[in-house]
Amino acid sequence: MLEISSAKLTGNPTLPGWSQAYDYKPEDPKQFEKRGHLFAVIATSREDEGVDKVSAGREILTRLHEEYFGKLEETPFNCLKGAIEKVINEFSPTWGDIEIAAVSLIDNVIYSAAGGGSQVAIFRKGMFAKILQSKEKEVTDASGYPEDKDILFLGSKEFFVGLTDGFIKESLEKGNIEESAETLNSYLSGKEKGNVGVVILKFLKKDKFFPEVSVQKQAKKDFTKDVKGVSEKISSFFSKLNFSLTKKLPQRKIYVKGNLEEELPEKKRTTLSVGSILLILLIVSIGFGIRQKRLNDQKEKYLGRLTDANQKYLESISLFSLEPTKAREIFREAYETANTIKAEGVSDNDLDKLLEDMNLKKGEILGEYKKDANLFIDLSLLSSGFSGDNLSYSLGKLFILDKNSKKVVSLALDTKKTQVVAGPDRIDSVNQMTAYEDDIYLLENDGIYLVNTKRDKRIEKDWDGEVLLEAYAGNIYLLEKNQNMIWRFIGDDGTFSEKSKWLAPGVETDFSLVKKIAIDGSIWILTSSGKINKFTLGNPVNFNFSGESPKLTSLDSFYTNEDLNNLYVMDKTQKRIVVFDKEANFVSQYYADAISEAKDFMVTEEEGKIILLTGDKLYSLDL
Repeated sequence: MLEISSAKLTGNPTLPGWSQAYDYKPEDPKQFEKRGHLFAVIATSREDEGVDKVSAGREILTRLHEEYFGKLEETPFNCLKGAIEKVINEFSPTWGDIEIAAVSLIDNVIYSAAGGGSQVAIFRKGMFAKILQSKEKEVTDASGYPEDKDILFLGSKEFFVGLTDGFIKESLEKGNIEESAETLNSYLSGKEKGNVGVVILKFLKKDKFFPEVSVQKQAKKDFTKDVKGVSEKISSFFSKLNFSLTKKLPQRKIYVKGNLEEELPEKKRTTLSVGSILLILLIVSIGFGIRQKRLNDQKEKYLGRLTDANQKYLESISLFSLEPTKAREIFREAYETANTIKAEGVSDNDLDKLLEDMNLKKGEILGEYKKDANLFIDLSLLSSGFSGDNLSYSLGKLFILDKNSKKVVSLALDTKKTQVVAGPDRIDSVNQMTAYEDDIYLLENDGIYLVNTKRDKRIEKDWDGEVLLEAYAGNIYLLEKNQNMIWRFIGDDGTFSEKSKWLAPGVETDFSLVKKIAIDGSIWILTSSGKINKFTLGNPVNFNFSGESPKLTSLDSFYTNEDLNNLYVMDKTQKRIVVFDKEANFVSQYYADAISEAKDFMVTEEEGKIILLTGDKLYSLDL
């Protein structure tokens, strides 16, 4: 079994070009089994001023992560090379030269690939050699079995320029990669470019069952003393035993003739040796018996709870297809019990196996998924200072409004192609935005404007106070808080009718606390008190969430449309998005730290993504 230690060095970010290092070990057992522990270094000599180098590097690493860990059906050897090729080809038209070197350790096999000029080298048994030396427009790969004390270097082309084998050997003289990194850092400080990066990996054999360091330290400290102590106790025991037997057993007289030494017959010496061995075995077996009894006593304290947890776990699986809500409740009880036993310090193979099985089934049964939010796109790279306030989605395009800079940006979700579709020349005092097909409508102080190719007022203001805007099926809908009314403006080839009441006659409601609406045929309304109301054909419909755990107490936003099967609710306090079907039944929930920073979000079930807007960046969570 091999253990990896690593050190990372990158160039000065104030210099032209930049580099970043990456280290990711999946928590998901299936991902780890298929893709292993990944290390990578990226670099580019791009020198544009004002570029957010950290964000740019994160975007490239995110794409590498998606390509490598997102296709588990491929072999790791082919997938690593393919991921690097795809990322380099995708970013090179924009970024110019992109270098990526990466390695992954899976079942003690190293898979490596390098592209764009990056290199991979190895230091083994005093010898230093290059494994991979890629060229500008190619990706090379290799695989092999690392040996004990091997040291691997994956670095950018600039890192290896001027670096002699002797200098590297000297830096590794003591075999300590931390000290080597300090030595190499002095070398990097002399570089005048920022595209210098390296990841150094050292492989050590690790005892599968006993931690090497702690055993050695214990042995040096106590072994001699312990052996001496045991020897003294056994000698004392035999002395007492001999004295006792001497007193109780009849003595035979032994006569010595002349100067002959007294000798015991060979058979008697053998008998005494065998007896001593049997006695020692008896003492050892008694010790093991005492230890086993202690373990059995401890096991009795948790065995009943462990058995109960296992039975509930199996029951939840069989019940899930029939009564999912009940199954989730039983599963949670079993999961909590098993984790409580583990927290008590219990070491039991059956417990470990149960927890492993439950963690694999947790997402399926509980519908709970903990996610890392992946950078989808950095909007500030498209427009300097851009910070989005809200989103609107239509026909595969996402529209993002920045009220402060008076800009609307469009983003094609499938290709990530972005462009500024409206700027200050067409936007004045904008409050809200909605989109229908390719038409972008803005709510301003004096009415509603279409701003596709020019600024064109389509609806004159005929309302007081705060209103909420939404487009659906070619029509415009306005919720007017002061009048507790929803108005509909029917669209006809780019023009709109006079407003008409959408609520059914006699319906009375309070819209003073409404903060968001969405339309999928029915109109959904979120209030600042955290309540979602549903109206169908102008009439209120009873709608109350059920099945979620923990219960929703804070609703910050929600999202649905006519193409979605579900309703998605954002709870920023708990850093989660909770999914319900449109009958209010719990489906699943997604946890991610980035949710707490989101200003708005949208969902596409077709693409299998949740998109979070945090201002100048969009992040994605996979459904």
